[in-house]
Amino acid sequence: MAVTDTQKPSLYDRLGGEPALRKIVNDVLDRNFNNPLIGHHFRHVNMDKLKLLVFEFFSMGIGGPHTYTGRDLRTSHENLHISENDFSEANKDTLLALDENGVGQAEKDEIIAILDSMKGEIIRP
Repeated sequence: MAVTDTQKPSLYDRLGGEPALRKIVNDVLDRNFNNPLIGHHFRHVNMDKLKLLVFEFFSMGIGGPHTYTGRDLRTSHENLHISENDFSEANKDTLLALDENGVGQAEKDEIIAILDSMKGEIIRP
């Protein structure tokens, strides 16, 4: 990607493009699945399909070339009864996976801000 002096690369590019983003998504969701506090939300989910959809969603949202083919966030999460604590725990898993993948602090802050901006569509008492 050619970048001018005034143009900052997309978050997608700064993370390393498709291979890096796929690995990050897989690592986050594996952590969520294995997390004793939130793993129950993933027990009856096709994880391969979920990993693909989350990858598409984030790629599309952070400047990547992919198109999201899933349902909207509210519909996808409406019957899961995700609490504020569940959401916080998922963010902790995300930060651990980002650390393991060598993601810089600026990018981690940006990702958490994106996730926090979606909280109202995900948390369902």
